[in-house]
Amino acid sequence: MKLISSIFLILMLSGNFLVAQQIGDHPRLFATKEDRQAVLQKIENEDWANASWNYLLKEIDGYVNRHIKDPEWIVSRLAMYWKDGERYTQCYIKGQDWDYGEGNAPVPTVRLPGMRKWNDYVNVPLEDRTPYNETGDMWGISRSSGDKTPVLVPYKKSGHMIRQNNMEILKLAEKSAFAYYITQDEKYAKFSSDIFWTWLLGTYYMKPPLDPTESAGGPGGYKPGGILGYYDYEVIHDDRQIPAAIIYDFLYNYLNKHPHEHLKTIKKNTVDVASTVFKRFIEIGLVRGGKKGNWNVNRYKNIIGSILVLESNNFYKDGKGREYYIPFYTEKSGKHYAGLPEIMANYNEVTGLWPESPGYASGMIPFVLDMGLKLYKSGVNTLSGNPIVNKAALANLGWLDARGNLVLFGDMRGGPPNMSAFESLLTYATWEGDTETAKKMATVIRKNIASGYYDRTQSDWKGILFNQPLPESGNEIPFHRAAYSPFHRHIIMKNGNDEENGLMFTLYGGKKKSHLSENGLAMQFYSKGWVMSPDASAYESYWSKDAGYHRGITGSNTIVPGYKSGEITINAMDPWVDTTKSFYNTNYTSNKVSFADVSANEKRRLVAMIRTSETSGYYVDIFRSNQDDNDYIHHNLGNVMELKDVSNNTLTLEHVNNLGTEYDKNYNFFKNQRKVDYTNDFNATWTVNNTQPALVTDMWMMGQKNREIYTVDAPPTTLRDDVTPGQVNKSPETTPTLIVRQNGINGSKNPFVSVFESYETGKKHITNISKLGQFVDMVSLKVESKNSTQIICNSIDENKLYKPSKNITFKGIFGVASEKDGDFEYLYLGKGKVLQKENYKIEAINGTVSAELKQVNGVFYYTANKPVSIQLKKGKAKTYPAGNNVKIQ
Repeated sequence: MKLISSIFLILMLSGNFLVAQQIGDHPRLFATKEDRQAVLQKIENEDWANASWNYLLKEIDGYVNRHIKDPEWIVSRLAMYWKDGERYTQCYIKGQDWDYGEGNAPVPTVRLPGMRKWNDYVNVPLEDRTPYNETGDMWGISRSSGDKTPVLVPYKKSGHMIRQNNMEILKLAEKSAFAYYITQDEKYAKFSSDIFWTWLLGTYYMKPPLDPTESAGGPGGYKPGGILGYYDYEVIHDDRQIPAAIIYDFLYNYLNKHPHEHLKTIKKNTVDVASTVFKRFIEIGLVRGGKKGNWNVNRYKNIIGSILVLESNNFYKDGKGREYYIPFYTEKSGKHYAGLPEIMANYNEVTGLWPESPGYASGMIPFVLDMGLKLYKSGVNTLSGNPIVNKAALANLGWLDARGNLVLFGDMRGGPPNMSAFESLLTYATWEGDTETAKKMATVIRKNIASGYYDRTQSDWKGILFNQPLPESGNEIPFHRAAYSPFHRHIIMKNGNDEENGLMFTLYGGKKKSHLSENGLAMQFYSKGWVMSPDASAYESYWSKDAGYHRGITGSNTIVPGYKSGEITINAMDPWVDTTKSFYNTNYTSNKVSFADVSANEKRRLVAMIRTSETSGYYVDIFRSNQDDNDYIHHNLGNVMELKDVSNNTLTLEHVNNLGTEYDKNYNFFKNQRKVDYTNDFNATWTVNNTQPALVTDMWMMGQKNREIYTVDAPPTTLRDDVTPGQVNKSPETTPTLIVRQNGINGSKNPFVSVFESYETGKKHITNISKLGQFVDMVSLKVESKNSTQIICNSIDENKLYKPSKNITFKGIFGVASEKDGDFEYLYLGKGKVLQKENYKIEAINGTVSAELKQVNGVFYYTANKPVSIQLKKGKAKTYPAGNNVKIQ
């Protein structure tokens, strides 16, 4: 209620300002006439702004200069209904795709995309596209195939190609309109306006599509309901209005001085026609798509520019101008839309996260901020008194790996987040004189520039206008060892945050909807800043044949069949995250050990991260599944994969026609199946040869009875070129994948136990791994490295005392006893009651404790979250209070 009241007050205070603006007071959306001199000075004085400006000119000058001599070239490449007699004014939808058109306009009309679904193709370069294309068939290049020969894609199967074609050309016009604002050179205005007029009039004569069978959830036309936009199958893709509104705003005076000759025929002026089109987008945008999730925010992102370039209410006969429409975002909510107060209430107050997968979630706050800056220029401050905005922007940092890429799970591609959120907050803070926030944002920006994830010298024209000189600040962003979002059922753990030596893993549960996926209880781990065991995400669209594989359990590292969705239980986690207060941990027990133990339905998985030096470490994966038949699936980056026994002999696999039992329909995407029956411990090695030196991942897996081991070629890992080292396993390259099958043997009493180490060639640290003892509810391993050895214990019976070897005693969920160079290094007990190695002992006083006893240069220290009893080699056990890195006297 407080937020709604504050926004209402802002609107009341700014109302007089809005009404007072004169008709024709343009530009106003991003900049005014008065701003131009300051922008020119920024381009002259700021290196990044100057470089960005020159980059923009390089993008458009070739097209603009050709337009002087050949004004038809660029316009003819718009996707229109060019043919007289087929200049449709009414399109019909069937099965969510284009069916047919009716009517014949006096000018070419804008072509509706041929289908809602996306396809595998991208458009050929502008130079190679068909001018005055009367059929709508589009020349395309496959994204997934190695064959890049252009293919003629029929109109009704062209998917997003029509949309992207017109957006690309309108974006060129947008940039040229900005260039006209800066230079006042009419060649830029002429180029931009010729494109704009063709699109505007071609849209003006189009009625919204009709959907007689309501395949898109509503009848279409101007009636509410469903997902159709004014000129697209989805209201969230009704985005060609965005560059159109910008062009109109920058060229307002030029367009009025040089109206299209057709306006005389229809006895309309520029503002009449433009306002009609923009209002259609607004009115339909407000009654389609629903009021939940990213659709709601994307709807506003599309229409906010259309709203703000309108004139004041008193200009229009219906009284609907800027002041009328602005509250539909800033204040109001209705049956089909939810305004800003409801949008911001969607963010989690504790974590600051949006309730969708990171790819969608990280995109929402930049949109809110971008709209906030535009409204600020129109006298409406939606960012004041709204602390969740800052929190939401900074929360996305918690989802970044050491390279600055978003963790990948759910519907997303990965890659870096949108830096515009931090730029927008810097801009707003600078405008408001908030130096503290400005410094925080400058720190984030500097860090990303220094890391090579962000290049300010290639800012777009909006950045030239809005981005501010960076104030003095640091360039190091504090990282957190653990982050956990219960809504996303997702845990991140880090040990270090530099891409060269940082360790990191994620562990998460499945969830339907919210653009999250039924991943099972899945895990990913990192090396050299790269995720080495990534979730697959190389599908073109949700309608692609392979989307089910990439979005589902088969594209993840998990066990099938069984758990796909449902709540998870955190049995133990260290560092611990108090989710009632924060997204992050506030303290931690050990510099060497982190782990999470999670249950979901019949599955239970522990993943631990153990550092063996400043530059090395490994991951332990203990996966239990309370079923008699299980497939453990592990995808890993690599050009090649090998299987060997513990004596380094290559295992001989035979080709098979199928995988036998298929626990999921998407098993049919696994190709080139090879099999061996093998029950002993074995090693799998994946090698990425695309990098120098090569990057290697070794996996040791403990043997079990009734085992079949398969290697398969899985679909590509990604479509992006920046999320795998050397672009390995990028489409169309397959991904070498391991499937370990246990038949007729319970996977809880006989778990899948693995150790993973990734390293550059020649830098392997682990020398030997072996199992200690045979237990039903406990696993114990000995991991020997070049200069240290760890005894690792994990139990699911916290009350039972185990002795995996003669000098080890353990009771609890997780424990590690480490020696370095033959001497005691540390004992680590994670939510346990006792861990003893020889005469060194940690024991809980009451209940369980997470604690570490370590030796550094002959001095002993302890950390414990509760009182703990500690025994050293020489002496009796003593009780110590909870404490952090306390020296033992």
